Amino acid sequence: MQAVLGSVQIDRRSFLRVTAMAGGGMVLSLYLDPLLPGQAPPPAAPLSPSAFVRIAADGTVTIMAKNPEVGQGVKTMLPMLIAEELDVDWKDVKIEQADVDESKYGAQFAGGSRATPLHWDSLRRVGAAARQMLVAAAAQSWNVAEPECTTSSGRVYNAKRSLGYGELAAKAASLTPPDLKAVRLKDPKDYKIIGQPIPGVDNHAIVTGKPIYGIDFTVPDMLWAVFEKCPVFGGKVVSANLDTVKALPGVRHAFVVAGDGDPMSLSSGVAIVADNWWAARTAREKLEVKWNEGATATQSSEGFAHQAEELSKQPPARTLRKDGDVDTALKVAGKVVEASYFYPFLAHAPMEPQNCTARYKDGKLEMWAPSQTPQRGLPMVSKALGIPASDITIHLPRLGGGFGRRLNDDYMVEAAWIAKVVGVPVKLLWTREDDMRHDFYRPAGFHFLKGGVDASGKLVAWRNHFVTFGEGEHFAPAAGCRWVCRRALCVPRAATGSPLSCSRSSTNWRTLPARTRCNSVWLFSKPRRCLSRRETREPLQQICSTPSACTGC
Repeated sequence: MQAVLGSVQIDRRSFLRVTAMAGGGMVLSLYLDPLLPGQAPPPAAPLSPSAFVRIAADGTVTIMAKNPEVGQGVKTMLPMLIAEELDVDWKDVKIEQADVDESKYGAQFAGGSRATPLHWDSLRRVGAAARQMLVAAAAQSWNVAEPECTTSSGRVYNAKRSLGYGELAAKAASLTPPDLKAVRLKDPKDYKIIGQPIPGVDNHAIVTGKPIYGIDFTVPDMLWAVFEKCPVFGGKVVSANLDTVKALPGVRHAFVVAGDGDPMSLSSGVAIVADNWWAARTAREKLEVKWNEGATATQSSEGFAHQAEELSKQPPARTLRKDGDVDTALKVAGKVVEASYFYPFLAHAPMEPQNCTARYKDGKLEMWAPSQTPQRGLPMVSKALGIPASDITIHLPRLGGGFGRRLNDDYMVEAAWIAKVVGVPVKLLWTREDDMRHDFYRPAGFHFLKGGVDASGKLVAWRNHFVTFGEGEHFAPAAGCRWVCRRALCVPRAATGSPLSCSRSSTNWRTLPARTRCNSVWLFSKPRRCLSRRETREPLQQICSTPSACTGC
């Protein structure tokens, strides 16, 4: 069963294709409306080893896990949705990790905690459609009406007779698939898999130390690589003592990578490739590089803090939200409190440092990439190497954490580039220091808040001047406010913003931008409540001057 799935909607134009497997059995393929104008459904590939669900003649059910597994459990959860409606016992299901293939699986990514809401309906309907076709095959075999048949544990029943799914699969493959929108889903009270404490499918492999993570993966004749980049973001190599490094024990290659000018893709640096990682790591200690550090060398945390302080005293670059006349309300307030809050750049620091294995041969590339967004990395690699995306195969090993860091695929491009240069399989493995120095950090930010209360201690107004990174009126990715805490304070209020220029790219850090923005607002509520002499755990509705408007606060 292969599926085109992303943020999907099942409608009358969504349909199934079913074909027989060689030697009996069935492959069920789900096709949905194109996600983009002019994008046609991909051609059927009934014998593809990465089809979404396979039912073999012997009754074996294999379900592919489409999304990267970062520890969030989707390798178990997504197949559970299909298995539930298919009505098979979980113990009889085999799970395989799918390779990257948008034509079969649609969007394959891990981020934003969206796997369940995006797939809850569509994957259950895939399982229900398969079950309905198996029931139809059994009903025809017995010459009975379909409503007279039931299913359980991978078998179709009628009175005292039954047939296993494997026995019915070939016949079911010849039937016209049902309308996905019309298939009957289970009543939740009948769930046997969904809602149960199902152990992760990789649990045993994890606790017994099986090599299932990207950092574990090896291939025959593989060499190991390290990649030295400028300690200043955006810096470029001027020169390096390559001859000295090449003469060191175990070193096979040492060369300069010019980079493509995109810090999210391929940075300038020096690659060292050796027989083993320790030889590469040791040789790196002897590496001497002269860098052109560029304009970023003049930037610093202290400088950003000073600029933020200056911007806070100036008119903001943009208004994020405004309710009522804040200036007037603050002028008539009995007391006014001002406070500022700062949160720093923050590294993601997943347990597993960035790594990627790549094999380039005969103009084609094969990769084992622990990425949260492998489909984003694919065109980056294609562009950097100058080869068609169709000539790139990406396998998805388990990820040892991500927290948003692996939403960016720079390490994929680095590994691919090095593998193409040396012509043999290469595993690029960052050190922990690399991971901290060359992260795409959660951006820093500054909140300058001002609030007032009336004579009775009720909040009458507040203002927040938010300063973070960006250019002009626009915040950098993951830096801005999709203004959070929208209903927190139902009084005249204003939220304004001023971007700071920074040469370093940033990205989301775990719970998306809300963490830092909300924390600053709620921290500000503590001294404000002390000012109003109210218990600090008292609901905000009770300290607002218009509590009736604070529904949802």
